[in-house]
Amino acid sequence: MAQNATPTRSRKTLQQRPLGVNAPKREPPARRQSQGAARGPIPAGIRSARVIEKVRENNWSHLDPVIRPIATQGDLTRARHILKDLYVSHPPAQHVERQIEQLIWLPRRIRMPGLFLCGDSGIGKTHVLRRIERRHPERDDPLTKLHIRPVLYVQVPAGPDFRTLRQTVIDEINIPFFRHPSRPSQESVLRRALAAAGTELIVLDEIHNIVHTDGKQRTWLLDWVRCFSNETQRPVVLAGTEEFESVILADPQLSSRYPTVRLARWTAGPDLAAFLQGYERACPLRLASHLSELPLMRALLDETGGLTDTIIRCLQAAALVAIREGTERIVPEYLSWWRDPPLLAHYETGDEEQKSVALAKAWLKDERRAAPPPSAPAGLRWRNRASLSTDSRPWTG
Repeated sequence: MAQNATPTRSRKTLQQRPLGVNAPKREPPARRQSQGAARGPIPAGIRSARVIEKVRENNWSHLDPVIRPIATQGDLTRARHILKDLYVSHPPAQHVERQIEQLIWLPRRIRMPGLFLCGDSGIGKTHVLRRIERRHPERDDPLTKLHIRPVLYVQVPAGPDFRTLRQTVIDEINIPFFRHPSRPSQESVLRRALAAAGTELIVLDEIHNIVHTDGKQRTWLLDWVRCFSNETQRPVVLAGTEEFESVILADPQLSSRYPTVRLARWTAGPDLAAFLQGYERACPLRLASHLSELPLMRALLDETGGLTDTIIRCLQAAALVAIREGTERIVPEYLSWWRDPPLLAHYETGDEEQKSVALAKAWLKDERRAAPPPSAPAGLRWRNRASLSTDSRPWTG
């Protein structure tokens, strides 16, 4: 009896058969590699295979989505971004901003309230005030053809008297006909100019300069500051150091008009952790530094004394060293580099763009090396920071 046998295909025949139309397509090796590289190119300066593997596996979750494309760029682009002026919003600053915004939206009254923003130099007072100014930008009214300036920011000059301070306000609001002798008094024209400009808030920064004047001039200045809000019918924000706080506390009328709001030095806690997390999300390093962890937070406070400006400068320098060293994260060993910037003698001066490029190149070119962090491979070479590079060859990064 004949057996009805079906032909069988060997494994070799199946492997050699071309794929059908509906069969799943295999990705070519080049495409699979590009997907891993899309998470971020590996910089040439990285010397550790362990760091390279971490960068390949990184999903950029520690960065803000706006910053992630910058993190894929080259070292020079990222270094220039790090050197930019950066404002990081944090809970103490948000508290001040809310109080100032309340003054802007209050209805007009005979005695407008004010505020005295007190803090050490470098704590971030001017940054907060400039942020308020940017939130209410200048514009031209198409109907009235007037230039609208909702927030008038004025910096009190050094060693002022009440005439120079008043003239500084006049110059800032840009009314050239004030000096003409046939015009009305400066106070009356100033009131009309503020109304025409739609000014809702007046800021007098560096108000502590008043303290450095003589006794009689200081009395006149304080009288002018006291009456300024009533004359203009606008809320006034004063900003200065603790030197002026004692003056306000000694004058009942000033203390009632300008309650003190303080920006204190940073201490280890949730507010500083939120600030450092905000900076880390805006810094285009390819690995997470975990700046809000307590040991690194305390090392940062010991290095900077808790001043916002010094903290930013310290983190900028540490981030630049992290790029140059190829570690792609900030470690405590990098925090002292802000005190020891690279030499710039062999770079030419130019406009702001050229200076930005030159400074970024100087950090990346610097041949001094930081001590390796504890987790660095044993074979990682580093140079003494005390030895300055005298190499004048052009940077080729």
